[in-house]
Amino acid sequence: MVDTNTRHFQHLVDISKGEINREMFSDPDIYQQELKQIFARCWLFLGHVSQLPNENDFFTAYMGEDPVIVTRHSDGQLGAFLNMCRHRGNRVCRADSGNQRLFTCPFHGWTFANSGHLKTVPGYKQVYHEKLDMEAHGLIPVARIDDYKGMIFATFDENAPALDEYLGDMAWYLDMAIDRREGGIEFLPGTHKWRIKCNWKFPVDNFIGDSYHGPVSHGSAWEVGFEGMPRRKKGYGYEGFQINAGNGHGFGVRWAENEDQIYEMALPEFLSYEEERFPETHARLGDLRGMHLSPMHGSIFPNFSILWQSGNMRVWHPRGVGETEGWSWCFVDKKATPEHRDLVRVHDLQRHGTSGTWEQDDVDNWVQSTLSSRGYVGRQVKQNLSMGVEHEISDPKSIHPDMRGRIAGFQNEINQRQLYAQWARMMDGAAPNVSGANV
Repeated sequence: MVDTNTRHFQHLVDISKGEINREMFSDPDIYQQELKQIFARCWLFLGHVSQLPNENDFFTAYMGEDPVIVTRHSDGQLGAFLNMCRHRGNRVCRADSGNQRLFTCPFHGWTFANSGHLKTVPGYKQVYHEKLDMEAHGLIPVARIDDYKGMIFATFDENAPALDEYLGDMAWYLDMAIDRREGGIEFLPGTHKWRIKCNWKFPVDNFIGDSYHGPVSHGSAWEVGFEGMPRRKKGYGYEGFQINAGNGHGFGVRWAENEDQIYEMALPEFLSYEEERFPETHARLGDLRGMHLSPMHGSIFPNFSILWQSGNMRVWHPRGVGETEGWSWCFVDKKATPEHRDLVRVHDLQRHGTSGTWEQDDVDNWVQSTLSSRGYVGRQVKQNLSMGVEHEISDPKSIHPDMRGRIAGFQNEINQRQLYAQWARMMDGAAPNVSGANV
């Protein structure tokens, strides 16, 4: 055990060498500090506005290990509150989602409006003698809640930067996934939830930039043709980039020289839809984002990840130093046809559902990496993230005049290095809007 109140964390991450200390994946005191310094201060993804289409709709979520209720008030505004009665701490809402104006604690019956206000208390006159301060005992609200083109984020830190500042250049790249057509995206009904015996940082690391594992970990799925093998190059021959977008965010893209290559990279079953939406996407996003850059994967610090072509978004909720709860949603363009929606849903289930072909491969990797970080001797061996050190592209505009962030080749661990650099800075108390792209 370590004294995290006096300890500094920068020494656990050496991005110049591409080395990190495995202690960050196994020390329970470090985990408690993560809940305080990272999850209580960052903007965290909660869900999408399509999950709250009507007044008084709600869904429940987590911010770190703190349960929250996300609501659309009767005036249409979004809100988020700690799902905890101010009396004895019971959850006032046990449902995943629904439509409700009031939430009543099942323990003693304190009742709260979906705006957070405490409305009624059993025995207010008889046992509290009308002395309980009703105004001071409402549900605890988040400090700030906002959405970026329908993507709902919240933070418990009243000093946090604005959401658009926190996202920085990542928002510009995120548009390639969520703003390709008028109306943006929406989530299909249902949320996959599963527990993984791994530290929460391993899946974030995997999604932020690990294209290197694909031909090995997912080779069997490719060989049998499940992934549409004709569209892929074997080995490590992708043309594309890993993009460090700052603040610990990272995005991976493939590069297409022309419209024909966009179609060559599409999943075969999605080809006709890609041809249908390309003119609109190109007009909305421009030449660079609408044609040349094809998004693949990414993570927004600290625990939100996306796989664009699979139509998959997920959050990695921490559940202790050695366990993570994954929540996954399938998303589509709001203008997508019913046929395309069903194709995306089935593909997402087969590939990234809890028993999907790729998901099983990835989960086993994350579990084994966590287990190897638990032993005393194993913790002394640093993890190697040196791929591409000193081989980043110093001037992103040398690729295209509109490119943003810090750029590296498609097989490069720049995003993982900057993920852990941002982790160390925030663990040492730095503000969440410190730019990781300039390190």
